[in-house]
Amino acid sequence: MKRYKSRYLAAGLALALCLGGLPLAQASSAEAAAQGQKAALAATDCEGFVWRLDSPNQAQLPRNFRTSKSAFHAPVGKFKLDPAYVPSRKGLDGLDASGSAEFSVGQFQKMTEVLRQQAEGPVYIIDLRQESHGILNGDAVSWYGKRDWGNLGRNQRAVQSDERRRLKAALGKIQYVAPLNKHKLPSGGKAERITQAMTEEQLVTQSGLKYVRITATDHVWPAPECIDQFIRLYRQLPPKAWLHFHCQAGVGRTTTYMALYDMMRNPDVTLKDILYRQHEIGGTYLGYEGAKHQDRTEGWKSVYYADKAEMIQSFYRYVQQNHADGYKVLWSEWLKLQAGKV
Repeated sequence: MKRYKSRYLAAGLALALCLGGLPLAQASSAEAAAQGQKAALAATDCEGFVWRLDSPNQAQLPRNFRTSKSAFHAPVGKFKLDPAYVPSRKGLDGLDASGSAEFSVGQFQKMTEVLRQQAEGPVYIIDLRQESHGILNGDAVSWYGKRDWGNLGRNQRAVQSDERRRLKAALGKIQYVAPLNKHKLPSGGKAERITQAMTEEQLVTQSGLKYVRITATDHVWPAPECIDQFIRLYRQLPPKAWLHFHCQAGVGRTTTYMALYDMMRNPDVTLKDILYRQHEIGGTYLGYEGAKHQDRTEGWKSVYYADKAEMIQSFYRYVQQNHADGYKVLWSEWLKLQAGKV
């Protein structure tokens, strides 16, 4: 284990600085290992190579759709949670939030109907994807690279520029679009002439909904600037705003941001209840414990899950210390203050 960690720690400092994170000397062991593993992969190792079919153009709700009003389901067995424990719903039904996987045109239309029935105010679509993605012939697609890290290290402006360029270049040409198999390689799929290409932002705004992009890297705890961006949004939300979060699958990043929002809106609810209830309405469980969950077949993702479990606790402490004044201190500023106390 020591050799495993040390292999990544040296490379991690450069990546931490590049992505706006803390120097490794100020990071937890899980955070340091996670940063180091990302640094060990060169950007060229993750370059995109195929248009992945994220969601076909069907008139149904997107995968993993749920709202803060959804009923609880029994916890998934692999997380080894207490099946008898019932988390509090205090503040949850009034959170006015939802989450899902990426959506095609047909799925977006169906989802919009549902959200407009429940929302009393403006609906915000919070797009959490760092990877370049959009709509081709009504299908939701993304430019896939290893680990879904095709845009690793790029800022939001560069990501959206790459996205627009690729979608524009596809229009009028024959493109191969395919789902991925369990080995994350294209399987089946089809080659078709592209007659319609648009960004998700175009799809959302032409329907009269608000669009917000936060370019969070898949599988990992969000970079400080990504959380800062969300806190700034939180500060200026109008009354009765409804927030719909999504990533590619509607699991990791979506659950993370729904949990952050739940904490910020409901600081008097325990962290245990926040994590349990976000899982039991349809998200993943963010409280990963390495020893307890060592039989889970997560492979290379395990170090990132451990990091997220540590950082979600830190964010809860941030909320406890900053909710009274409306989060005037940003997450990145708070992290620096904590590092100075060491």
